[in-house]
Amino acid sequence: MLTRALLKYGVALVLGGTASLSNAEAQWFIAADVSADRFWGGSIERGPERRSFRPYRPTTLGLGVNHRSGAVGVGLKLGYTAASLALEGNEAVVAVKGVFTIYSVSPEVSYRLTALGAANTVWLHAGPLFELWGLQDETSRGRVGVQGGASLDLSFGGRVGASIGAGVALTSSPFDAVQLSGYELRALWRRRFGLGLQYRL
Repeated sequence: MLTRALLKYGVALVLGGTASLSNAEAQWFIAADVSADRFWGGSIERGPERRSFRPYRPTTLGLGVNHRSGAVGVGLKLGYTAASLALEGNEAVVAVKGVFTIYSVSPEVSYRLTALGAANTVWLHAGPLFELWGLQDETSRGRVGVQGGASLDLSFGGRVGASIGAGVALTSSPFDAVQLSGYELRALWRRRFGLGLQYRL
């Protein structure tokens, strides 16, 4: 039953219409958010100091559209990040600004976990993650991964609301082996905390 519902609403999102659903059954939202990201993994030194090159503490801007009907939703989010490159060890961090430019696309399925009060709701989110990593003086490269998280949606009344969210994502390393002699490439993990605004269409 749930699989059929997800397919139905996914097709509706792609085609851009839900003519068979009334306003009481289905709603569209546009959303904008800003989040603080933290990375670990990416690479690790083979020597005893075990230092790592990784992206360093960027702020991410996001813009998305969501369609929800009952307890199920689908959405598509675009993201932009400008990040520093850090060499991080146990005792110190050295960062160079403006090394990474990251564009992301993340389709997702969401599920309403519970309601808090009359209008506030908690949602779970999950889906694939497609990223284009631009490195200074290097050719851009694509990365594919997965992402998931949870959000608390707050209603201000009318069409405007806010969200508080947290999530994690996993992709392959943004580096290539030839770039980092003496380092082992590792999967890149990311955790994210963000605030957003929503507008119901």
